[in-house]
Amino acid sequence: MIRLFMKRSGSPVIVPLNLPASHDAMTEAASQLDEASRAGKTEIVEIKSVIANLPSYLSGLDPDSRTQLAQLNQLSSIIAKMDSRERNIYAGALDGNSINDLNDMIRVAEQVSDYILIPNVNSDVTLGRYVAVAGQIQGDPRFPEAAWPYLDFAKIGAEYYAEHGGVYTYAGYVLRKQDDELVREKKSKIQLDLSSSQAQVSICLPATKEELERVKRTLGIDCFAEAAVTKVSFSVPYMDEHIPTTGVCVEDANELAWAIEGMQLEDGELMKYLSVLSVERPETMQDALRYAMNLDDYERITEDTYEYGQAVLRRIGADDELIDTIDGYMDFEKLGEDTMAEEGVRRTEFGLIRRCSSPFAEETQAMEMGGLS
Repeated sequence: MIRLFMKRSGSPVIVPLNLPASHDAMTEAASQLDEASRAGKTEIVEIKSVIANLPSYLSGLDPDSRTQLAQLNQLSSIIAKMDSRERNIYAGALDGNSINDLNDMIRVAEQVSDYILIPNVNSDVTLGRYVAVAGQIQGDPRFPEAAWPYLDFAKIGAEYYAEHGGVYTYAGYVLRKQDDELVREKKSKIQLDLSSSQAQVSICLPATKEELERVKRTLGIDCFAEAAVTKVSFSVPYMDEHIPTTGVCVEDANELAWAIEGMQLEDGELMKYLSVLSVERPETMQDALRYAMNLDDYERITEDTYEYGQAVLRRIGADDELIDTIDGYMDFEKLGEDTMAEEGVRRTEFGLIRRCSSPFAEETQAMEMGGLS
C-alpha cells in the first residue's frame, strides 16, 4: 500500500520497505541501512503509494523516528482494507482537509465512510449537470428538462461547490455526506393516467396495495386489465427515453417504481440502471422491469483504463507489491482498454457498464464500441 525507498547519507545503497510491514521486516530494513552506513542519517529517496497524492503529504517524514514509522505502518494497514472506490474517496478527502501530520492522515482514513464519491464529476460543468439531473429526480422546479439548453451548468456547479465544498479528483467529486443534499427522494417515480367506463384517475407510483385497491374502487373495476392506460409519465430524467410505454400494465409499473426508489437510495445504482437500459434497449416495460430485478448481474465501471488494467492483474493473483514493482514497465492503460473490450464493457452517456454473466451480444458490441476509442 505504501513503499519507502531509503538510504543513509553518504551511502548509495537504497533499501526498500513495503508497508504495512511486520516488526521483523522493519528490523531487517534497519539492519540493511546499518550495513550501508551506521553514522549517516536515514533519508527518504522515494515514496510510492496506491493513493496517488499521499506521497506529497509525507514529504516531511522522518524515517529515523520510530513513532512516525509506526504511524505510517498503521495508516498503510487502514489503506490495505480499502477497496478502489474508498481509495479514491480517501485521496479526495486528503485534499479537502487540513493535513498537518500523520495523525491527521490516519483520522481522515478512519473517516472514509463519512464521505461520498460522485463518479465522473470533476469540474464545475459536470457538477452542474449532476445537480440539475438530481434536481429533476427530486422534483426541483429550478431545473426543468425543457430549460436545459439554456442552463449555465458551470455556474450551477460553481455555486454548489462554493456552498458545500468538496474536492474534484480524476475519479469524481468527493464531499462529506452531511454536505450532500443531492440524495433527497421524491415519492412519485412513475405516474399513470387510467380510464374506465366510470372514471378517469391519475395514480402516482410506487403505491401500496391499499392505495391500488382505492384506485380500483374509484374506477369501478375489479382488476386493472379492465382499465386503459392513457398516459405514462416518469419523474426520473431519461427514463422516458429508455423505457417503452406501450402495453403497460399497472402492476409491472408499480413494481418498477419501487425498484427505482430503491436505486435512488444507493450511490450509483440509478446511473447503472440507465446505463443498462441504454445498452440492452428493452422492447417493453416488462423487459425494463426484468433488467431492474437483475441489476446485480451488471457492473458499473468507475475506474479509468489504467486502474482497470491494474484490477485485471489483481484478479489473477498479483499483489500490490508486484504491481508497484512493474509500474513504469507495463502499459496498464492498454491492458485495461483491451480487457474492457474483451469483457464487453460499453460506454454510455451514463458511464461504463458490463454484464457479469456474459458479455453483451456481438451486435450490441458493434453498436457501442465506438465510445471506447
